[in-house]
Amino acid sequence: MESYRLFYKEGELVEFNLPEGWELLAYVKPERSQIVMGIDQMVERALDRPVGVPRLEDTLKPGNTVAIAIDDWTRPTPVGEILPVLLNRLESIGIHKDDITVIVALGSHRSMPKGALRRRVGVDVFDTTRVTQHDCWAGDLVPIGALSSGGTIRVNKAFHDADYRISIGSIIPHPMNGFGGGPKIVMPGLVAYDTIREHHTVYTIKEGAYPGNTETNPFYQEVVRVAGMARLNMIIGALYTNEERVFDVVAGHYYEAHQEGIRRCISNFKVKMDEKADVTVLSAYPYTEGPQLMKPIGPAAMCTRRGGAIILLATSREPMPEPMLHAFDVVRGLGSNHPDKVLLESFRKRSLVLDEAPIDFNMALFFTEVYKAQYDLTIVSKDVTGEEAQRMGFAFATTVEEAMDRVKESCPHAKVNIFSIGGMVLPDMGEPPKLY
Repeated sequence: MESYRLFYKEGELVEFNLPEGWELLAYVKPERSQIVMGIDQMVERALDRPVGVPRLEDTLKPGNTVAIAIDDWTRPTPVGEILPVLLNRLESIGIHKDDITVIVALGSHRSMPKGALRRRVGVDVFDTTRVTQHDCWAGDLVPIGALSSGGTIRVNKAFHDADYRISIGSIIPHPMNGFGGGPKIVMPGLVAYDTIREHHTVYTIKEGAYPGNTETNPFYQEVVRVAGMARLNMIIGALYTNEERVFDVVAGHYYEAHQEGIRRCISNFKVKMDEKADVTVLSAYPYTEGPQLMKPIGPAAMCTRRGGAIILLATSREPMPEPMLHAFDVVRGLGSNHPDKVLLESFRKRSLVLDEAPIDFNMALFFTEVYKAQYDLTIVSKDVTGEEAQRMGFAFATTVEEAMDRVKESCPHAKVNIFSIGGMVLPDMGEPPKLY
């Protein structure tokens, strides 16, 4: 009997067999590819020939101030390998460390602990360079204009005031933006809570806001527009294989280089599928943090029939955040038989059930409730507890086999998809998905 593998966490795989009577449709597993260049060399090459903008050497001069926005630990970006190369390049131009600020573009995410931040940027960078974390509630955020929907855009002051602005991120699939990285470092990474709330509630439910799509995606289009208004000068984006290995780096214009990066990596993630499965079994990897674990459910839903089952293997490096669990309690306490419709209606009114809580907590709540109304959801974990899963409304199992046995009771003959790394898959069903 053939066995299958899911990535659980770094260095740990989970192996299982399908139950008797279940038929495999698709098994999407990482493909080992040869990478001949180190990340430092990739960065040097990208900075030597940026897409759509002049080289740093042809733009900057001694005395210029530079803001470098990086993503936080919810993303796989090898920041600690990219930053030193960039800083050395700036130093060679005559930009002093005192004129550089590294900003963690948290959006409304929780701040990173000092130790984790030090590891992310590298000890030498942390000890010699100004490193700050964005505060979406700060009183000195700078107004730069308005969203297309009307709300004010306020951006991080250190980023705004710099002579030149650079971002470092990962160009990987994203549930609403199509792909992450690039212009997304600004919106939501460096703006005010109110700006994020309006953007996400308005554009998440717009047609076209789904994983892998940037061409007809109003969520992404607004992100690009805000990045331009914030004068993001250059992006540096890591490109990945479907086993989450960086195979190259792209640098340049916030839109042109981002699109170039997407063109170069989308085939690593896109999987052509002709038929929807009854059951999709997948890993949440590379997402290993609280609300981020829900992101791979979207791609799974795209290729699973309504009424089918999704089994998500997930790890979390720390307990699920209590404020996020409380958001699920609040929705359940509303007494509605259709919490998904309550949440959809709140988005249409540009409001959140748990206002002032981190946006990603609210987004995890929204997507989980919407998908729960359409699919049988099970979370499998040794790190997420049964109580935490129950508060979020998931069925719970400690092993993949246990989860499949539960689903098999109502679905004895199932066609099955298996995604070894669920966060790195873009199902292509031949037509845009209808998620809401």
